[in-house]
Amino acid sequence: MRTPKPTAVSKLKTSILNTSLTSYYECHFNPPSSVLGLIPGANSDEDYTLSCMEASLPGTSLATVELTNDHSGITERHVHRRQYDTTSSFTFLVDRDYKQIKFFETWIGYIVNEQNNKDPNYFYRVNFPNQYQTKIYINKFERDYKQPSLIYSFLNAYPISINAMPVSYDGAQTLKCTVNFNFSRYLTGASTVKKASYPVTGATDSSKWIAGAGRIETGLTASTNSGAIEGKHYMTSEKGLQAQVAVDELGKK
Repeated sequence: MRTPKPTAVSKLKTSILNTSLTSYYECHFNPPSSVLGLIPGANSDEDYTLSCMEASLPGTSLATVELTNDHSGITERHVHRRQYDTTSSFTFLVDRDYKQIKFFETWIGYIVNEQNNKDPNYFYRVNFPNQYQTKIYINKFERDYKQPSLIYSFLNAYPISINAMPVSYDGAQTLKCTVNFNFSRYLTGASTVKKASYPVTGATDSSKWIAGAGRIETGLTASTNSGAIEGKHYMTSEKGLQAQVAVDELGKK
């Protein structure tokens, strides 16, 4: 254990006193061109970038599974999945033209292919995800602009809800609109990129991705998993062959 020692004030200024401030950030929503085409005069998201008065940097956690039988008297928890926040919220100042409300109402309406129809038998058909999903960004920087910025990239993002906006005859306040975005995951420069130790092949559709050599005939995971290698050795051993024969006999019955 290290013993306490004096620290110069100049060193503190460059370490714990050199803090990041919450009020310096910028959000970019990169709306799909199909949505912008529905809003007259909307060629970019600059108006919505400048009016975004509050945002939240995303949170994440690791899901674990509890193991109680590997070692007597010891409970272990091993990671099996990284989890991301379900939504990310952004609060906007609404101008007198109600641009912010109209924009996100239009985006949500486009997702469900909504029509202004009062027919009692009205129905709608939701558009495909690649038509309404996009990438949104939160760029966190500092007052002097000299420090490196931290950019959060939200993948497959789209607005999923708009919070209620109360109005009243009490003291007048600026109308605010809070929009909640759904996303699949995010990327950030805060983590060091490490190349995967096994090949990942396939199209952009994640359902078609194949890691390593896929699955072997026994149903065990691919050889990129150390447990699969152990399983392969077991299946080629005498006990493993006897177990396989017993399974085959049960299948015949």
